[in-house]
Amino acid sequence: MMRLRRASAIVSLIAMLSQLTSVATAFAEDKWVLWRHYVSVYSPQIDDSQMWRAQPGTKTRKQCESEVKDYQKFDPGRGYRIEYRCYPDTVDPRGPKGK
Repeated sequence: MMRLRRASAIVSLIAMLSQLTSVATAFAEDKWVLWRHYVSVYSPQIDDSQMWRAQPGTKTRKQCESEVKDYQKFDPGRGYRIEYRCYPDTVDPRGPKGK
């Protein structure tokens, strides 16, 4: 009888942890940042890590991708081009920060 209770408690704990993990994953997947990557047409030797700018405001992935399409429509030509990318808020495309 004691083994049955212990097994039941373990199964309940596993189920609870599984639910918490799925909720945390869903929450994390819902935070995205729109990044602008400025690519020089004339000077490809520029330090690429300095050419990334985050668009203020965290969004869902769907909102971010929609904004990318909107920005691409109205992007004028110039001596550089802008690439728009959506990344989870945990990703920094500039790479690791030096000390």
